[in-house]
Amino acid sequence: MLRLTVLGNLGSDAELRYTQKSNSIAHFRIAVNQVRTGANGEREETTEWFRVNVPGRQAEYASRLLKGQRVLVAGRLQISHFQRRDGTEGTGFDVWADEVVNVSARNTAGEPEDGVTLESAAGRESTSEVEDDDALPF
Repeated sequence: MLRLTVLGNLGSDAELRYTQKSNSIAHFRIAVNQVRTGANGEREETTEWFRVNVPGRQAEYASRLLKGQRVLVAGRLQISHFQRRDGTEGTGFDVWADEVVNVSARNTAGEPEDGVTLESAAGRESTSEVEDDDALPF
């Protein structure tokens, strides 16, 4: 199993879909930009695209992600090969995410982001609420 962590920007709003068994899956694509110095000494920028699938109850949270937001995704990498319409070979990268974190400082409206945090499928809680502030040791 290939495990991957990717930091990139959403190419479009996340979509929420349901399987025939009513399981939810959120889908979105993220772009990862890389800047290198080429052999001729010039700056070269490339963009790699990853399709991200977020299954289960995390899908509901991931469906709130919007185009342009920066996200950190961790999960299992699935590589597929296909033939394009023009006959050339292509490679697809699918990430089956078990962790997704919105790391955008601001949303697309320029307002502070609440930080959609999705923890692993193991059921870890990302926040905890304390009803009585006097119970805190600090």
